[in-house]
Amino acid sequence: MSKEQKVTSKASPEQRSKLKRFSIFLVKFTLLFAIILAFYTLYLDARVVDKFEGQRWQIPVQVYSKIHTFQPGSDINLSHLKAELSLMGYRRVTKVTKPGQFALSSKRIIIYRRAFDFGSGIEYPQKVMIDVTRSGDIQTVEKLYLDEQQTQSVSLEPYLIDRIIPENKEDRVLVPLQSVPERLLDTLLLVEDRDFYHHAGISPLGILRALYKNIRAGRTVQGGSTLTQQLVKNMYLSREKTIWRKANEAIMALLLEYRYSKDQLLEAYINEVYLGQHFANGIYGFGLAAEFYFGKSVAQLSDEQMATLVGVIKGPSYYDPWRYAERVKKRRDLVLTLMFEQEYLTKPEYLAAIKSELSVRKSRRLVKNKQKFPAYLQLVKKELGELLSANMQASGIRVFTEFSLYTQTLLEKKVEQQLAALAESKAHELEAAMIVTERTTGAVKGLVGGKESGYAGFNRALNAKRPIGSLIKPAIYIAALERYQDYQLATILDDSEISFTTDNGEVWQPKNYDGKFRGQVSLLDSLVRSLNIPTINLGMDLGLESVAEIVHLLGYDRDITLRPSMLLGSINMSPYQVSQFYLPIANQGYAVQSHAVEKITSAQGETLYEFFAEPTPYFSEQASYLVDYALTKVTTEGTAKSLAWRIKDATLAGKTGTTNDQRDSWFVGYDQQHLITTWIGRDDNKETTLTGSSGALVLFADFLNSYGAKSKHTSVPNDIEWLSFDAKTGLAMAVECQQNIEMPAISRGLAMQHSCLEPQPKKKNKSWLERLFGE
Repeated sequence: MSKEQKVTSKASPEQRSKLKRFSIFLVKFTLLFAIILAFYTLYLDARVVDKFEGQRWQIPVQVYSKIHTFQPGSDINLSHLKAELSLMGYRRVTKVTKPGQFALSSKRIIIYRRAFDFGSGIEYPQKVMIDVTRSGDIQTVEKLYLDEQQTQSVSLEPYLIDRIIPENKEDRVLVPLQSVPERLLDTLLLVEDRDFYHHAGISPLGILRALYKNIRAGRTVQGGSTLTQQLVKNMYLSREKTIWRKANEAIMALLLEYRYSKDQLLEAYINEVYLGQHFANGIYGFGLAAEFYFGKSVAQLSDEQMATLVGVIKGPSYYDPWRYAERVKKRRDLVLTLMFEQEYLTKPEYLAAIKSELSVRKSRRLVKNKQKFPAYLQLVKKELGELLSANMQASGIRVFTEFSLYTQTLLEKKVEQQLAALAESKAHELEAAMIVTERTTGAVKGLVGGKESGYAGFNRALNAKRPIGSLIKPAIYIAALERYQDYQLATILDDSEISFTTDNGEVWQPKNYDGKFRGQVSLLDSLVRSLNIPTINLGMDLGLESVAEIVHLLGYDRDITLRPSMLLGSINMSPYQVSQFYLPIANQGYAVQSHAVEKITSAQGETLYEFFAEPTPYFSEQASYLVDYALTKVTTEGTAKSLAWRIKDATLAGKTGTTNDQRDSWFVGYDQQHLITTWIGRDDNKETTLTGSSGALVLFADFLNSYGAKSKHTSVPNDIEWLSFDAKTGLAMAVECQQNIEMPAISRGLAMQHSCLEPQPKKKNKSWLERLFGE
């Protein structure tokens, strides 16, 4: 045997065969696994695309106020605009540098407008400058600038009144990426995913770095999952901790990164991340979380509040500020320290933030600004139900209304103040309703359904049907004046005692409010002084059926029992119906539909509905002018004459209304811009001790004084002339007589008297001195 012996070991044929079979099996298995993985990946890809590009969330119906759009020549009220911006969370500064700020001088306002989608995609925050000219009390837009470039039109983002939450109980405040403060985004990425803009969905290095930092700190200071993985977990997967879920999470993260941009993913994350629990409702996204924890929008958050929200992401239940305030403060301070280390905060900002309290809301219960004007929202919901199906309302639509934040808050303030004052001096348990409507468009700008602002219960403005009393009278008089050959303002009406026997044999003897009878009065004086007896006589002459037709034409939709008491307003209407009733009277005979909803758009920006005012002529301009003239005199000489000193230097029109035993106090008044309907009464229908002029009128005047009255001016229609009439007979006179009175009249075809009806006193001969020097 040799010293060196090569030992070669060769596999037996059987072993080689086994190895070959195993290799073939492995290749087949790998190929099968790859095919299965490919198909499964395609399945996951379909899931990713379907949800991300479809309806990702059951988005609440978002209800907005009116979008203010200005053009050169537009009317503007800087005082109102300043108040409204402040109510929307804008802050007045001397120099505008960031969104949510404004600066104001006597002739210019500069607003750093926040981002908003006005219908053609999100518009980034922009600096708006409006130059204003003044002519007396009237302010007009002179020039407009957008980011220092002159423009012909500028819109300001509307106020989000509220969100109507879908049945799945998830409330969301969607915020576009452009409207999120840059510092909040930087802090989020700093704490949750520093390499977000550099990885492809998963980050092995990020996991190792997070593990290292957590070991060094002795506690968890940084997570290992990327934002994309967190988004997948929140949007697509359950929260179970299994290897299978983790595998799905990684694949879907890679798919999301492949299909969508980083900004799209980041925007989805800030609207999807779970940040707390409000009883049965989850708090998803930074928009709702900012409101839930701090009562603010995302754009209004302070540095310490941003740090709190970012800190809460780690464990919303563990970091519950109402239960574990100290724990949350420590977490917040850790985030603030990271922000300072990365120079996101200056030292003074850091020290101020670290010393501050948590500043969360006192109560966990999210009352939403006392339900955010529930009376107005009830009107919006009512109209939505008439305009769109329930299915269409569940698809994230945006509803733009005629709502004015300034008008509404002022209404609520004045109702609260005046009812408190009246309750002290007159009666307790008073309630009220008010509606402010643009008289030419029917746009409802504000609505109060009771004295308690924010109360979401019985809405008296919409649902309290009360007798309207003397408010019915203008309808009777306009019906008469349409028969201008028979009736003019000077027409004489009988004001003598009358009685009627009812079907059951009872005798009804109506009286004037003061209990007096004047014998004969003009049609004008009868309306101005709101006299009952002449009105009944006029209505009976016209015919109860004719009067009922006019009342139905003006919007009353119930049957009317034809009896004389209807002429004194024995029919019941809600304040909202009364407002609609008076719109044609206040608008020169043209009817427009009262409405809260101006426009509805889908989540994709498609217009689903838009209101277009279509004025319909109900009455002639001539008859309407004469009634307007009479209602103007009501506010200077008649039952509402206290307005002459309550609201000085303003031409107004209106009508008081008082029902039996002073159970209801009404006033409907209007200036050049608005029709305002006011009711005061009690829910138990007991006496208030208030008349229309001592109750509702006072509330009307207090509101309009604070809002600012615009004197109405009415153009004189064709065939309206100032003519002379005989005061005793109401006949038109073509000659000058001592007992003549002057008033406007419809002159078309009017028969004229060419001689005085009574002997005229002889003219006194003038003395030579009078002839020399004149009278």
